[in-house]
Amino acid sequence: MLKYLFQYKFSILLAGFIVLLSLVPSSSMPETRLYSIPFLDKVVHMGMYGALGLVALLERRCKQKCFPKEFLLLFLLFSLSTLMEILQATVVASRAAEWFDEVANFFGLAGAWLTYSFFRRFIS
Repeated sequence: MLKYLFQYKFSILLAGFIVLLSLVPSSSMPETRLYSIPFLDKVVHMGMYGALGLVALLERRCKQKCFPKEFLLLFLLFSLSTLMEILQATVVASRAAEWFDEVANFFGLAGAWLTYSFFRRFIS
């Protein structure tokens, strides 16, 4: 167990940061004109989960094709994103869950896997 904590230390830190951002009340967020940009929050969701997925895949250190284990890792990260949406809908009063956020999270993770798959031959 401790081995996995050390192996995925940056993924765990990034996931903790995402959880914190997901559960902080919207009233605590600073006001900015950026909120008026259409679909900016979806781009942020894609970026956050794309970064998390890519960091987790890089920390996985798979030397050969490991699609089942990579799929499991990305599925766990997607499950985390689903849990965050559920908690936003039920626990945080000023936040709401959106299905399109889940779609953006999925595309972020899928983009991370595609990026990792493309660059894997250069990293190994």
